[in-house]
Amino acid sequence: MNKILLSFIVLVGLQGCTTDMSEVEQFVEAAKAKKGRPIEPIPQYKEFKHYAYNASYVRSPFEAPQQELTLDIVSESRDCLQPDVTRRKTMLEAFGLDNLVMRGSLGQSNNLWALIETGTGEIFRVRKGHYLGLFHGQITNISDQQVDMIEVVPDGAGCWIERNNSIALVADYDEESISQ
Repeated sequence: MNKILLSFIVLVGLQGCTTDMSEVEQFVEAAKAKKGRPIEPIPQYKEFKHYAYNASYVRSPFEAPQQELTLDIVSESRDCLQPDVTRRKTMLEAFGLDNLVMRGSLGQSNNLWALIETGTGEIFRVRKGHYLGLFHGQITNISDQQVDMIEVVPDGAGCWIERNNSIALVADYDEESISQ
């Protein structure tokens, strides 16, 4: 029985294997007869002109710049107020006062520490006498509500002047936590 079924399947399968390729040949000839789009020519590019870098007297753009005249380089010959440029700077002196926020205070009223948050989200603990800000700001007083300081800023004529400044306490509250 199995042999009969197998031979029947083979005969049916061989029936589809005819040598009549006329339909396929007609399709190929019809496809060849169609006109296709013309191929666009390859674009002509301008020839590369080499540029010789002759600015050897100027700093290379691939090297780190050397320290040039900055606020920290001060003329010692002047007889006026000058910041102490030999003092080692703290981390908080890399931030402007607009990027520093007072988040709270620790301690007792005669010995308070302030919590200062930077623009990067780090929190530092500072006390009276510490420095912060870009203009040599030294903390003179810390209260529950603000940090007072004296900054030493250039006056434009080669000398420096003292300026009072402060950072006020800022507390961010969620509206949901207040309403509960």
